[in-house]
Amino acid sequence: MKRKIYLFLFITVFSSTFYSCENYLDINYDPNAPKEVTEKLMLPAILSTFSYEVAGGFPVRISANWTKYIAYAGTGPHEGQYRLTPNETDNFWRYSSYTDIMKTSTELIAKANQNGNPAYSAIAKIMLAWNMSYVTDAFGDAPLSQAFQGEAGVNKPTYDKQEDIYKRIQVLLDEAITEAGQDTGLQPGAEDFIYGGDMTMWQKLARTLKARFYLRLSNAPGYNAATQADLALQALNAGALTSNNEMPKFNYVNAPNAENPWYQYTIDGKWSTAYKPSVFYLDLLNSKNDPRLEYQVDPVPAGANAGKYVGVTNDATPTALTNYSAIGKFYSAADAPLYMLVYAEVPFIRAEAEFLKAGNTVTPAVITAYNEGIAASMSMYGIGAASIATYQEANVLQPATAYEQIMTEKYIANYLQFESYNDFRRTGYPNLPLNTETYPDTELEVGPVIESIPVRFPYPSSERSYNPENIPAEVPAAFLQALQVPVWWDKQ
Repeated sequence: MKRKIYLFLFITVFSSTFYSCENYLDINYDPNAPKEVTEKLMLPAILSTFSYEVAGGFPVRISANWTKYIAYAGTGPHEGQYRLTPNETDNFWRYSSYTDIMKTSTELIAKANQNGNPAYSAIAKIMLAWNMSYVTDAFGDAPLSQAFQGEAGVNKPTYDKQEDIYKRIQVLLDEAITEAGQDTGLQPGAEDFIYGGDMTMWQKLARTLKARFYLRLSNAPGYNAATQADLALQALNAGALTSNNEMPKFNYVNAPNAENPWYQYTIDGKWSTAYKPSVFYLDLLNSKNDPRLEYQVDPVPAGANAGKYVGVTNDATPTALTNYSAIGKFYSAADAPLYMLVYAEVPFIRAEAEFLKAGNTVTPAVITAYNEGIAASMSMYGIGAASIATYQEANVLQPATAYEQIMTEKYIANYLQFESYNDFRRTGYPNLPLNTETYPDTELEVGPVIESIPVRFPYPSSERSYNPENIPAEVPAAFLQALQVPVWWDKQ
């Protein structure tokens, strides 16, 4: 499927909605302030905010440093030193998630149900479930059942347990799959920036997310890994994503404030150009002679290191930043799409699930899915079949290290995805050392502020100020201590 859905369509949608075909002028109607916000106007706002602020935004920028895809080449203070404060998490929680995406999704669901438009409700439920997974995976327990009820006077919502949140997420996705199959009411079109109104694709995405979330609980207290693996396989077999052409992605354009978020964050200097691929990650790819290196990382363009791939540590560089590699243009060009989820995750979910279901045993099904994951990842970049086969032959699954191999390959395939942070906490793979690397002949000027990789985000300052009684008591207000308290599914 070829999709060219750009941000200017958002303007087109607004324009076509605001201007009437009536042959008279209503002097009491302001076309820039419509009396009713329709489903067609609400949907693109949800999708564009989720892409920029969540899937390509704050949570993944933080996690990419903790999972060592990138490092911050400066003395700090910064998140590469495992420093993340409640003030820094506030926008992600308060505005991007609860206000802009999830509340709007809830309102879209209600409006779509009232108007008999189940397709819009289906997409909104998927986005509500997906965004809520980011919130609960980052923070743990969080408001859901009492959320979005400020107008009704619920200003201090209670926190749902993470286990209950995941149960509700699965219900939302099931409901979305059913509604997406109902060929009634208005159907989304160009305002659906992800799939252009193709509801079959939304069903496939929902089943893929269901499989992901079943595996999320593979080591949760009271849950059985083989059972969760079987549920994940059932979700995939019901009809998940099947190729790189079906990946959910958001297209950006090379225009002011419409560029790809990684471009804005790391390349053009809107935030900082000090975020670059880490020494650890480049060493990993080089050790495996991985052909994905040239797509995930750009060579140094000029100077003494011209043409080389040179990573950074979480410390100031001994020479100019221009002597070090940037995130590859495949991900960071101004007009590069933002991949919300990569297809290669699907066969890697299958590989892990088959492995767990078989009692941590390598079976033919495990091997097939593992190799399909590698092939899907490399094919996404256009790497040829011969190179793929050579890599697969050099990375054959070994019984003693199979789980680590599966998860490490999934980690490489999920470059710059928040899911790698969840997988690391859930499985312990890949094996990530602390952010203490140094440049040759130098010492680390400022090291990590805690002695372990953070396992959660601290609750935001707005919650500490306005809803402190509902924050779980086990999570301290002191952010350095909070970072070391695992979320529920990571406690076993």
